[in-house]
Amino acid sequence: MTTHDVRLTAPGLLTAAGTDPGDLWEALVAGKDTRRPTEALAGPWPEFDTAYLVDDPDAATLGVHRRVLRTSEKQARMALQGARLALAGPAERGPVGGPGWGLYLGLPTVDEELLRFGALDRLQKAAGSPAEVAALYGREVPPFSGLSHLNSTAAAHISAVFGLTGAMAAYSPFSDAGLAALIDGALSVAEGENEAALVGAVSPKVHPLLFAQYEELGWNGAVPGEGAAFLLAERAADGPVGPVAGSGAPGARLAGYGRAFGAGPQDRAEAVVEAVHAALETAGTDAAGIGWVLPDAAWTADGARAQDAALDRVFAGAADRTARFTSEPATGVLGPAHPLAHAVLALHGLAAGRRLVADGDAVREEALPAPRALVLACGARGQVCAVVLEGAEK
Repeated sequence: MTTHDVRLTAPGLLTAAGTDPGDLWEALVAGKDTRRPTEALAGPWPEFDTAYLVDDPDAATLGVHRRVLRTSEKQARMALQGARLALAGPAERGPVGGPGWGLYLGLPTVDEELLRFGALDRLQKAAGSPAEVAALYGREVPPFSGLSHLNSTAAAHISAVFGLTGAMAAYSPFSDAGLAALIDGALSVAEGENEAALVGAVSPKVHPLLFAQYEELGWNGAVPGEGAAFLLAERAADGPVGPVAGSGAPGARLAGYGRAFGAGPQDRAEAVVEAVHAALETAGTDAAGIGWVLPDAAWTADGARAQDAALDRVFAGAADRTARFTSEPATGVLGPAHPLAHAVLALHGLAAGRRLVADGDAVREEALPAPRALVLACGARGQVCAVVLEGAEK
């Protein structure tokens, strides 16, 4: 089977820090407080009155008819904006879309507010009267609520707006979904299934019901954030030589990847080690060849401990205890979008030969010691993905 060299280009990023990887980089270095009050929500996130929110995109920003806003939830709109940001550069250098363009998305669980118990009770009492039921639905149920509750609307709107009709897939609901989309999207291009693949992930909306979803998983007090992260996987021979239009940076490549699963807390550190070793092996490198590590922003204490323990094991023999860094101080925790946002941040650093290092409560920028970054995703149920991104030698 013919395989193609694949590069990752055209990063698009929507977070509380802004709409560009450079915005996030600068916000982290400056220690900028990017949180906003949460009064506009149905109630405050437990223990916090601020969160890492983004503006809900409007029809003009998205370039769609206003009816699209009525048939989509905020995740779908954030995803559509992230896709538009990522495809702006490629659209300047040639046609975008068609049967050779695929779409791979990491999506959160649906977190729309359900009907209140009072409304359900009234509907039950009116069950024998179709006219009364219809009247109650008209008053109690938002228009198009059935459509807005489907995460598939994110894929549908992106595909329709940009004409992406190649092979596609969606993954849900935890943080591994974003890197699973990246791995499979890149493989679809490498194996000739697609000529190019738009890869993206979006966070859950910050909503009180989100807390209920994560509380049972062992929430560790992390502050949530909203955002979307996108990039393009394309055949290296098909793109322009030198800087990518719209990004000002050469592409990197997905040099290696690994996936594993740890069923319980006792197995998760081993699963992370397994996934990282697989990623390093397929990349043809070892721990000493990694210049930057971007771990997942774990929602649970067990997940964070397992990830730290695994990285301690993998990098124990490395001369340079590679800096571990997370964008969480400027973005909050982004669910499926967090590891992909880290991948976009890594592309930005690889292009400049720089990395960010946590220095107490501050963040400093320094030279990247090796042109490779390791990005991790650790799903709340034990799913693990690891990717090695490789830039050009400086």
